[in-house]
Amino acid sequence: MTDDPTARVETILATYDPADPDAAAAALEALWLESATQDLGGIKAELRQQYKMVGTPIPVLRTIAKPLKKAASKRVDNYLPLMRLLWDEYGREGRNIALIALGGMELKAPDAIVELLFQLCPSCVTWEDADRMAMDALEPIVRKRPDEWLDAMLPWLDDPGRWRRRVAVIVVGRLPMKHPGTTARCLAMIEPLLPDTREEVRKGTSFAIRLAARGDADLVVEFLARHVPPVNPTTTWVLCDTIRSMAAKLLPTFVPLLPKYEEWAADPSVAAKDRRSVQSAVKVLEKAKEE
Repeated sequence: MTDDPTARVETILATYDPADPDAAAAALEALWLESATQDLGGIKAELRQQYKMVGTPIPVLRTIAKPLKKAASKRVDNYLPLMRLLWDEYGREGRNIALIALGGMELKAPDAIVELLFQLCPSCVTWEDADRMAMDALEPIVRKRPDEWLDAMLPWLDDPGRWRRRVAVIVVGRLPMKHPGTTARCLAMIEPLLPDTREEVRKGTSFAIRLAARGDADLVVEFLARHVPPVNPTTTWVLCDTIRSMAAKLLPTFVPLLPKYEEWAADPSVAAKDRRSVQSAVKVLEKAKEE
């Protein structure tokens, strides 16, 4: 991207017409195409065309989105047509830019934007859609006003759809990093998702538990201890992946769980596939104990 990107975005927005958002969307697309890399970022091949992904790096998209977020936060209603268009028609890059802007708009009109995100969420295509919606668009109001907005995540977590659950569990898991006092409450909200078999949800659930540990690791140790051993294979995977993928600096706190995981691994009733998963968690805890 050449010249001053902020100035270029401001020039585009100077003539923005909410009755004709296509012109602004096309001009923004021209900007991000200048930095397209075709870096597929772990997106599965069968989803790439559907996602209309050109590979523009997230830092570039953030640079484009910053002045848009500022302008849209001042005139929320006027910019809603552009946000919907970017989400619906402009692929991965358009969605990322829209979500960043919606995070700012949400702080000015939370009821309207949270409802809009709830409507858009089922049309997520990939885990990146969902995680960016969680962190960039939905999280700002929950972090700023958790007493008011954390419970608003319950309908998302209870929703039968995989994407609403994925988005909400990431928001809930990240909250203790900012507000450690919410850790127990957040873990209780995450708990019902433990047996969800869908890949996007189980991976999101493991990630959320690990994030919550950054708020209060001791409470996460207690949470895992209550569930070991589980009766559900999906829960087995989540409890083991949580240990396997835990931040290295936090692992010493989880070493007291080693006897529970060792006993679980030795249980003859555990299926071979599940046993391998448990054994991998045991190895991680053993290594942390030695260090």
